Amino acid sequence: MAACSSVPETPEICPIGQTCAPKKATSRPYQIKGIWYYPQPHYEYDEVGIASYYGGGDVFHGRPTATGERFDKNEVSAAHKTLPLPCIAEVTNLENGRQIQLKVNDRGPFVEGRIVDVSRRTAQLLGFENKGTAKVRVRTLVPESLALNGIDRPQVMLAEKKPPPAFLESPLPPINAALTPRLPDHLFEDTEEAPILMKVSNKSVVPSATSRGLFIDIGAYGREEEANALLKTLGDLTKSNAQSIHTYGLKPYAVRVGPFSSMAEANQILDQVLNAGHGMARIIIH
Repeated sequence: MAACSSVPETPEICPIGQTCAPKKATSRPYQIKGIWYYPQPHYEYDEVGIASYYGGGDVFHGRPTATGERFDKNEVSAAHKTLPLPCIAEVTNLENGRQIQLKVNDRGPFVEGRIVDVSRRTAQLLGFENKGTAKVRVRTLVPESLALNGIDRPQVMLAEKKPPPAFLESPLPPINAALTPRLPDHLFEDTEEAPILMKVSNKSVVPSATSRGLFIDIGAYGREEEANALLKTLGDLTKSNAQSIHTYGLKPYAVRVGPFSSMAEANQILDQVLNAGHGMARIIIH
């Protein structure tokens, strides 16, 4: 019984093919209410579950996070039980399509059935402050997490043939097929309701300085030839500009259409694309 309550002596080994995170104080196993948690030694993570938020009152506001930073309920941040700290993650509210990229710098939530705790401000931006919880997808952004920690990506690339020539924002991955990918026509015009996407600087998370754009991501492919073949068919289908973009991951070639001047126009083109059999197409705003 004594052994069950002691900190494990053997740390978890970073799996081959994953991007290993540096070992820090926050990498050690820890115990909360009799339960041991084991921080993962790599950045890759992708999970769907329930999000909640903290900082609704003043209990946590101003206190240090697990990384030693000051928690501000009015800033964009998040807490996770096992992700390497700090890191950058993309959180998508699957109930309304809103998406945000943020820094994970704290531990929690220690409530069964919840996978992430975001700050009150993040809950507002994702549109679930009043409800309290939401079904979300949490996906770590490996290149941004490396940049946040001052790590040169080529030094840690494993099982990859070569690095992409340049970083371009990844498309929104497919979500629950039961949910409609269409978004309200007024969404892009109403700045109070528009989803807010945050980009990453070298050491912090700041709003994008570039102009916003409204696009449709058709899908991602493992071979460039597949993306190019799709590009040839999209011009006649959508009558809109189509381009191939390079992303990270197992399917690094993605196809994007746009930009569009309004959400109504994007929804119209999205319907055409979906009817043509491209079921993974999604609207993105950045």
